[in-house]
Amino acid sequence: MSTTTTPKWVFNKELADLKGKYITVVTTTGKSFNGLLKAWNPDTFDLCLSNVNEGKNSYFKVFLRGPIISEILISEQPFDLSGLALELQERLNLLEADVKLYEDARMIQVLNKVKVTEKGVEGTGPVADRVRVVFEQFMESLAEEEEKDE
Repeated sequence: MSTTTTPKWVFNKELADLKGKYITVVTTTGKSFNGLLKAWNPDTFDLCLSNVNEGKNSYFKVFLRGPIISEILISEQPFDLSGLALELQERLNLLEADVKLYEDARMIQVLNKVKVTEKGVEGTGPVADRVRVVFEQFMESLAEEEEKDE
């Protein structure tokens, strides 16, 4: 079994995808901490959250030890990177090989020149400009879908 398919690796990748997202951590004592996932220790499962709310209390940072964590709840839907890659391929009339999706790095590379993440487009020139337009329209459609759901 390759290293990238072991259950531990897959679990840690899922947790890595949540970095920078708001999560709720429920402890074995029943306390709920809602905050931004900043860091974690994959060996001990300790977590570091920032901008934390726990009941009526607010904290700048909270460190939670792995053994007291009962549940981790995610209310934000993860960014659809594969959907964006497909959209770029179709809208820019590119071959599948021209739009490379790197799930582990959470990025897309277009024509080996332009890097795209959920945060934006990196690159200059006509290709980057065209990618940026598709990215912005993709983000607008996501925002519209969220408004409909509310």
